[in-house]
Amino acid sequence: MRELKRQLRKELIARRKAMNASEKAAADLDIFEQVKPLLDKASSVFTYASTDIEVDTRRVIAYCIERGIPTALPVSGDEELTFWYIDSADKLQKGRFNIDEPPKTHPAAADVKTLCVVPALCADGMGLRLGYGKGYYDRFLSGFAGLSVILCYKEFKREIPAEPHDIRANITIFNR
Repeated sequence: MRELKRQLRKELIARRKAMNASEKAAADLDIFEQVKPLLDKASSVFTYASTDIEVDTRRVIAYCIERGIPTALPVSGDEELTFWYIDSADKLQKGRFNIDEPPKTHPAAADVKTLCVVPALCADGMGLRLGYGKGYYDRFLSGFAGLSVILCYKEFKREIPAEPHDIRANITIFNR
C-alpha cells in the first residue's frame, strides 16, 4: 500500500505542476467562493500556506485576517503539527519541508467551531484524501473537535487507497 501511495503522489504532483495557470486560477476562485460561508461561521480557522501546486489558501488567509477571524497556520514538528495564530501573512518564513510557517509567538487553541482546512493531492468526495505522506494531518485530526474541510480540484477526484489510520474530513469542496 505504501508503494502504491508513493507512486500515486509522484503522478499527482507531476499533474499538478502541469495544470493550466488560468484554469487553476478560475478553480481557486470557485473553491474560495464555496468555502467562504464556512469561514464566516467559524470561531477560528486553521489552514496552511498553499504552495504553487495547491488550491490557493492564501486568499482564505487574507479573507479571514481582513474580517478579524482568528487564523492559525501549522508548524511541523517531528511527529505533530502545532498551530500558531497570525495577524499577517507577511511574517511567514520557510520552515520544515520548505513550507511557509508562522512565527511561534501565539499558540492557537481549537474549539468545536474551529474550521481546519486540510491539504490534499486528491480526494474521493467522502472525506478521504491523499496527502503528502507524513501523516501529520491524520494525527492532528484524530484529536480535533472542530469541522475539517478538504479543498481539491475536481480533476483530482478519485478513489483513495485508504488505511486504518486515515482520518476522514467532514467536508470536501471541489471546483464546479
